[in-house]
Amino acid sequence: MRVLVVTHNYPRFERDPAGAFVASLAREASRRGAKVLVLAPHAPGTAEHEQSGESLELRRFRYLPERWETVGYRGDLHRLSLGKPLLALALPVFMAAFARAVSAAVREFRPDIVHAHWWLPGGLLAMRTGRPFIVTSHGSDVRLLERPLFRRLGRFVLSRASAATTVSRFLADDIRRLLPELRTPIHVTRMPVDAELFAAGQSEPKAMPPRILYAGNLVESKGVALLIDAFAILRRGGVECALRIVGDGPDAARLHTLARELGVHAEISWSPLVPQSAMPAEYGASTVTVLPSRGRAEGLGLSLVEALLAGAAIVGTPVGGIPEVIIHEQTGLLSTDERPESLAAALQRMLTEPELRARLTAAGRERVRSQFSPASAVEPFLSLYEQFADRGAP
Repeated sequence: MRVLVVTHNYPRFERDPAGAFVASLAREASRRGAKVLVLAPHAPGTAEHEQSGESLELRRFRYLPERWETVGYRGDLHRLSLGKPLLALALPVFMAAFARAVSAAVREFRPDIVHAHWWLPGGLLAMRTGRPFIVTSHGSDVRLLERPLFRRLGRFVLSRASAATTVSRFLADDIRRLLPELRTPIHVTRMPVDAELFAAGQSEPKAMPPRILYAGNLVESKGVALLIDAFAILRRGGVECALRIVGDGPDAARLHTLARELGVHAEISWSPLVPQSAMPAEYGASTVTVLPSRGRAEGLGLSLVEALLAGAAIVGTPVGGIPEVIIHEQTGLLSTDERPESLAAALQRMLTEPELRARLTAAGRERVRSQFSPASAVEPFLSLYEQFADRGAP
């Protein structure tokens, strides 16, 4: 089985979180006997070619002088580069180079099947190869389907795919809602998480006072303002706890201002995003990890999976794919709605009821290990490869 993986996101250095799940799937598929070629954009400081054993190869295509190769590996690609004219000008050059690289890889590698991560740009380019292709949507590309122009393009791409997969039932339902006429089968396939890496967090001593952790982007849809409001409610109620926020983003200044207005800024530890290798310790030292997302932007919430593996309890809002990780009262606690009072109540229970916390964390850890370990996550993809591969490739 020869599998060409097409992605605009792939780890650039050891423990880089960008596209880490794509790399984990590729590695596991190669261990299971597939010959895998990954095609991804070049980025400053990365090698153009890497070989892992005999069955896993990575090629990074060039598209601009190195200092300007900044189109891949960032969310701007799915935010249409609004307000970033230089990036917008680079997009056509990026896409043309990506298309040439995909064509060259098909000629040289002769894949039995192409696996594209994100329907745009990967799925669009995979569609042009003439080979059977599978598209995995991760969230940001599903949100693009809410815009009429992209909905038409997405329908065009996904209707020609052999199969589509999403990382959560929530995203699969969203595609069906937005593209009700789509006949391509949609499968829910979990993304793998490095269980052993995050398990190291279980040996980390817990911080005192008990720590609430948020790790992620500081953007409105992540609901960090909601969390700061809830934290202030907890402190006013005399609950002994501290809050740590690990992340960067456009809402940072606004969130600092809110924390000062609520009188809790000094009780919050602020940190920029840290390398993935440091996250097991962040989760492990925390009593509770919270994902307070709002609206429909949270495709699943892998930070919750990572936190459970590292020994932290989890709390979240009942939106997007979060309830697929947090089974209320079984693997964690969900707030009843998106109000700060509701989130504060769930956090207070988790902070002050140690038996509940221990039970939910242990059950959650076992559940995510069974679903998100690389060996488990790769199985449905291997089945799809076998089902749709064209063994008669020239």
